[in-house]
Amino acid sequence: MAPAAAQVQRCTDTRTGQVTYTDGPCPSHQRSVEVLPAQTPEEKAAQARQYEEAQARWQAEQARTEALRRAEAEKAAAQAAAAAAQRPPVQIQLPPPAEPQVVPYPVYPYPPAYPPGHRPRPPHGKPPPPEPEGPWQCNVFRCYDGKGNVRPRP
Repeated sequence: MAPAAAQVQRCTDTRTGQVTYTDGPCPSHQRSVEVLPAQTPEEKAAQARQYEEAQARWQAEQARTEALRRAEAEKAAAQAAAAAAQRPPVQIQLPPPAEPQVVPYPVYPYPPAYPPGHRPRPPHGKPPPPEPEGPWQCNVFRCYDGKGNVRPRP
């Protein structure tokens, strides 16, 4: 004989955290959770069968939806191809080549060719310092003579 399944409530006191179990409702100051009895092997097997059947139904529905979507896409592609075949091809007309434009100022080629009568500008800045006389030793930045004199490199 199978045991009778009674509804069991787990009551947790919100102030103290104490847990009690009862077959009736919990008091208002306690939180209530329904405790389910353990399943028998037969109930577990029935639940597994239901899950597998639901999975099979879902997969069949997905396959049917995918097949309908593919069929609609193929039908739309065929209609688009038929409509494109009925339209005449597009003729592209290019405008005639433009006349060369005449600019009102002279255009000089590169490298620059100076116009007639052009005088080059004088050089800018100070003239370079004169070369040192005598036995000077120069490095990248300065020149030194044997007497301890230093000057910038020319």
